[in-house]
Amino acid sequence: MFSYYQRQCPAGSVPYTIRAGDTLAAIARTYGTTVQNIINANPGIDPYYLRVGQEICVPLTVQIYPSCPTTNYYVVMPEDTIDSIAAYFNITPQQLLYSNYGIDPNDLYVDQILCIPVAPSPVIVNVNVAQRTLTVYRNGSLYRTYRIALENPASPIPRGTFTVLNKQVDPGIEMGARWIGLSEAGFGIHGTNTPEFIDVVSTGNNIVMSNRDISELFNLVPVGTTVTVS
Repeated sequence: MFSYYQRQCPAGSVPYTIRAGDTLAAIARTYGTTVQNIINANPGIDPYYLRVGQEICVPLTVQIYPSCPTTNYYVVMPEDTIDSIAAYFNITPQQLLYSNYGIDPNDLYVDQILCIPVAPSPVIVNVNVAQRTLTVYRNGSLYRTYRIALENPASPIPRGTFTVLNKQVDPGIEMGARWIGLSEAGFGIHGTNTPEFIDVVSTGNNIVMSNRDISELFNLVPVGTTVTVS
Protein backbone atom coordinates (compact mmCIF):
# COMPACT_ATOMS: atom_id res chain seq x y z
CA MET A 1 0.00 0.00 0.00
CA PHE A 2 1.23 3.49 -0.82
CA SER A 3 2.36 5.46 2.20
CA TYR A 4 1.78 9.19 2.45
CA TYR A 5 4.47 9.62 5.05
CA GLN A 6 7.42 8.11 3.22
CA ARG A 7 9.38 11.33 3.29
CA GLN A 8 9.16 14.56 5.22
CA CYS A 9 9.00 17.36 2.68
CA PRO A 10 9.21 21.09 3.43
CA ALA A 11 6.11 23.27 3.48
CA GLY A 12 4.88 24.02 -0.02
CA SER A 13 5.81 20.60 -1.38
CA VAL A 14 4.42 17.08 -1.22
CA PRO A 15 6.10 13.65 -1.11
CA TYR A 16 5.96 11.49 -4.24
CA THR A 17 7.17 7.93 -4.90
CA ILE A 18 8.43 7.23 -8.42
CA ARG A 19 6.43 4.64 -10.36
CA ALA A 20 7.19 2.73 -13.54
CA GLY A 21 6.98 5.04 -16.57
CA ASP A 22 7.24 8.27 -14.56
CA THR A 23 9.14 11.25 -15.93
CA LEU A 24 9.75 14.58 -14.24
CA ALA A 25 7.78 16.27 -17.01
CA ALA A 26 4.73 14.09 -16.36
CA ILE A 27 4.98 14.59 -12.60
CA ALA A 28 5.31 18.35 -13.10
CA ARG A 29 2.12 18.40 -15.22
CA THR A 30 0.23 16.41 -12.59
CA TYR A 31 1.11 18.85 -9.81
CA GLY A 32 1.05 22.07 -11.84
CA THR A 33 4.73 22.81 -11.34
CA THR A 34 7.86 22.71 -13.53
CA VAL A 35 10.66 20.22 -14.05
CA GLN A 36 13.21 22.80 -12.89
CA ASN A 37 11.28 23.39 -9.66
CA ILE A 38 11.35 19.65 -8.94
CA ILE A 39 15.08 19.49 -9.66
CA ASN A 40 15.70 22.48 -7.37
CA ALA A 41 13.72 20.79 -4.58
CA ASN A 42 15.69 17.54 -4.90
CA PRO A 43 19.44 18.31 -5.05
CA GLY A 44 21.39 15.54 -6.72
CA ILE A 45 18.42 14.04 -8.56
CA ASP A 46 19.19 12.69 -12.04
CA PRO A 47 16.17 13.60 -14.23
CA TYR A 48 17.25 10.98 -16.79
CA TYR A 49 17.54 8.15 -14.27
CA LEU A 50 14.50 7.91 -12.02
CA ARG A 51 14.27 4.70 -9.99
CA VAL A 52 10.98 2.99 -9.18
CA GLY A 53 10.42 3.49 -5.45
CA GLN A 54 12.63 6.59 -5.32
CA GLU A 55 11.15 9.24 -3.03
CA ILE A 56 11.17 12.89 -4.05
CA CYS A 57 9.54 16.15 -2.96
CA VAL A 58 7.33 17.94 -5.49
CA PRO A 59 6.93 21.71 -4.96
CA LEU A 60 3.47 23.11 -5.56
CA THR A 61 2.56 26.37 -7.23
CA VAL A 62 1.67 29.26 -4.95
CA GLN A 63 -1.83 28.75 -3.60
CA ILE A 64 -4.29 31.13 -2.02
CA TYR A 65 -5.35 28.49 0.49
CA PRO A 66 -3.62 26.99 3.53
CA SER A 67 -0.49 24.89 3.33
CA CYS A 68 -1.40 21.20 3.45
CA PRO A 69 1.55 18.81 2.95
CA THR A 70 -0.69 16.02 1.63
CA THR A 71 -2.97 18.36 -0.45
CA ASN A 72 -5.89 16.68 1.33
CA TYR A 73 -8.16 19.72 1.12
CA TYR A 74 -11.81 20.16 2.06
CA VAL A 75 -14.04 23.13 1.16
CA VAL A 76 -16.55 24.02 3.88
CA MET A 77 -20.21 23.64 2.91
CA PRO A 78 -23.37 25.07 4.53
CA GLU A 79 -24.21 23.37 7.85
CA ASP A 80 -20.68 21.96 8.24
CA THR A 81 -19.16 21.90 11.72
CA ILE A 82 -15.79 20.77 13.01
CA ASP A 83 -17.51 17.75 14.57
CA SER A 84 -19.39 16.75 11.40
CA ILE A 85 -16.32 17.07 9.16
CA ALA A 86 -14.16 15.09 11.58
CA ALA A 87 -16.79 12.37 11.89
CA TYR A 88 -17.02 11.92 8.12
CA PHE A 89 -13.26 11.43 7.77
CA ASN A 90 -12.95 9.16 10.83
CA ILE A 91 -10.68 11.57 12.69
CA THR A 92 -11.11 13.50 15.93
CA PRO A 93 -12.09 17.18 16.07
CA GLN A 94 -8.77 17.81 17.84
CA GLN A 95 -6.81 16.27 14.94
CA LEU A 96 -8.70 18.52 12.53
CA LEU A 97 -7.93 21.59 14.61
CA TYR A 98 -4.24 20.67 14.85
CA SER A 99 -4.07 20.58 11.04
CA ASN A 100 -5.72 23.99 10.73
CA TYR A 101 -3.95 26.05 13.37
CA GLY A 102 -5.61 29.34 14.17
CA ILE A 103 -9.09 28.67 12.79
CA ASP A 104 -12.12 29.43 14.92
CA PRO A 105 -14.03 26.13 15.34
CA ASN A 106 -17.17 28.07 16.16
CA ASP A 107 -16.98 30.33 13.10
CA LEU A 108 -16.53 28.19 9.99
CA TYR A 109 -17.67 29.87 6.80
CA VAL A 110 -18.79 28.56 3.42
CA ASP A 111 -15.90 28.06 0.97
CA GLN A 112 -13.33 28.13 3.78
CA ILE A 113 -10.57 25.67 2.84
CA LEU A 114 -9.39 23.18 5.44
CA CYS A 115 -6.55 20.67 5.52
CA ILE A 116 -7.75 17.18 6.48
CA PRO A 117 -5.29 14.80 8.20
CA VAL A 118 -4.82 11.68 6.09
CA ALA A 119 -6.64 8.68 7.56
CA PRO A 120 -8.16 5.53 6.06
CA SER A 121 -10.69 6.68 3.48
CA PRO A 122 -14.37 6.30 4.44
CA VAL A 123 -15.32 5.62 0.81
CA ILE A 124 -14.35 3.81 -2.39
CA VAL A 125 -15.13 4.97 -5.93
CA ASN A 126 -16.11 2.96 -9.01
CA VAL A 127 -16.12 4.54 -12.46
CA ASN A 128 -17.96 2.83 -15.33
CA VAL A 129 -16.75 4.54 -18.50
CA ALA A 130 -19.27 2.89 -20.86
CA GLN A 131 -22.22 3.77 -18.62
CA ARG A 132 -20.73 7.20 -17.89
CA THR A 133 -21.20 6.85 -14.15
CA LEU A 134 -18.99 7.54 -11.13
CA THR A 135 -20.32 5.87 -7.99
CA VAL A 136 -19.21 6.50 -4.42
CA TYR A 137 -19.68 3.70 -1.85
CA ARG A 138 -19.55 4.27 1.90
CA ASN A 139 -19.49 1.33 4.29
CA GLY A 140 -20.39 -0.97 1.42
CA SER A 141 -23.52 0.96 0.46
CA LEU A 142 -24.16 3.28 -2.46
CA TYR A 143 -23.62 6.85 -1.30
CA ARG A 144 -23.57 9.05 -4.43
CA THR A 145 -23.75 8.57 -8.20
CA TYR A 146 -22.55 11.16 -10.73
CA ARG A 147 -22.54 11.47 -14.51
CA ILE A 148 -19.23 11.78 -16.35
CA ALA A 149 -18.40 13.07 -19.83
CA LEU A 150 -18.14 10.85 -22.88
CA GLU A 151 -14.84 9.12 -23.50
CA ASN A 152 -12.71 10.25 -26.42
CA PRO A 153 -11.95 7.13 -28.53
CA ALA A 154 -8.72 8.76 -29.71
CA SER A 155 -7.55 9.29 -26.12
CA PRO A 156 -9.12 6.55 -23.98
CA ILE A 157 -9.49 6.82 -20.22
CA PRO A 158 -7.05 4.47 -18.42
CA ARG A 159 -8.59 1.39 -16.82
CA GLY A 160 -7.51 -0.20 -13.57
CA THR A 161 -7.32 0.52 -9.85
CA PHE A 162 -5.87 3.85 -8.76
CA THR A 163 -5.43 5.91 -5.61
CA VAL A 164 -6.29 9.57 -5.01
CA LEU A 165 -2.85 11.16 -4.81
CA ASN A 166 -3.45 14.92 -4.68
CA LYS A 167 -6.25 17.48 -4.73
CA GLN A 168 -6.41 21.08 -5.95
CA VAL A 169 -8.99 23.83 -5.60
CA ASP A 170 -9.47 26.00 -8.71
CA PRO A 171 -6.70 24.25 -10.71
CA GLY A 172 -7.15 26.43 -13.82
CA ILE A 173 -9.72 27.26 -16.46
CA GLU A 174 -9.11 24.06 -18.44
CA MET A 175 -9.65 21.89 -15.35
CA GLY A 176 -12.79 23.56 -14.03
CA ALA A 177 -13.44 24.00 -10.31
CA ARG A 178 -11.49 21.05 -8.88
CA TRP A 179 -8.74 18.53 -9.68
CA ILE A 180 -8.45 15.10 -8.08
CA GLY A 181 -5.14 13.59 -9.16
CA LEU A 182 -4.88 9.80 -9.38
CA SER A 183 -1.86 7.50 -9.11
CA GLU A 184 -0.95 7.60 -12.78
CA ALA A 185 1.01 10.57 -14.06
CA GLY A 186 -1.25 13.16 -15.66
CA PHE A 187 -4.45 11.21 -14.95
CA GLY A 188 -7.27 12.41 -12.74
CA ILE A 189 -10.80 13.69 -12.32
CA HIS A 190 -11.65 17.33 -12.99
CA GLY A 191 -14.51 19.69 -13.68
CA THR A 192 -15.50 21.72 -16.70
CA ASN A 193 -16.50 25.36 -17.05
CA THR A 194 -18.75 24.40 -19.97
CA PRO A 195 -21.14 21.80 -18.49
CA GLU A 196 -23.37 22.09 -21.56
CA PHE A 197 -20.70 20.15 -23.44
CA ILE A 198 -20.45 17.25 -21.00
CA ASP A 199 -22.35 15.07 -23.48
CA VAL A 200 -19.82 15.85 -26.20
CA VAL A 201 -16.75 13.64 -26.62
CA SER A 202 -14.04 14.64 -24.15
CA THR A 203 -10.84 16.17 -25.53
CA GLY A 204 -8.50 14.32 -23.14
CA ASN A 205 -8.13 11.04 -21.27
CA ASN A 206 -9.17 12.38 -17.86
CA ILE A 207 -12.52 11.78 -16.16
CA VAL A 208 -14.59 14.95 -16.57
CA MET A 209 -17.60 16.01 -14.49
CA SER A 210 -19.67 19.15 -14.12
CA ASN A 211 -18.21 21.72 -11.74
CA ARG A 212 -21.14 21.23 -9.38
CA ASP A 213 -20.55 17.47 -9.17
CA ILE A 214 -16.76 17.61 -8.95
CA SER A 215 -17.04 20.17 -6.12
CA GLU A 216 -19.15 17.74 -4.11
CA LEU A 217 -17.00 14.72 -4.99
CA PHE A 218 -13.86 16.64 -4.01
CA ASN A 219 -15.09 16.81 -0.41
CA LEU A 220 -16.11 13.16 -0.28
CA VAL A 221 -12.87 11.52 -1.45
CA PRO A 222 -9.76 12.17 0.65
CA VAL A 223 -6.20 11.42 -0.39
CA GLY A 224 -5.79 7.64 -0.26
CA THR A 225 -9.23 6.78 -1.66
CA THR A 226 -9.29 3.78 -4.01
CA VAL A 227 -10.75 4.53 -7.46
CA THR A 228 -11.52 1.62 -9.80
CA VAL A 229 -12.07 2.49 -13.46
CA SER A 230 -13.64 -0.09 -15.80
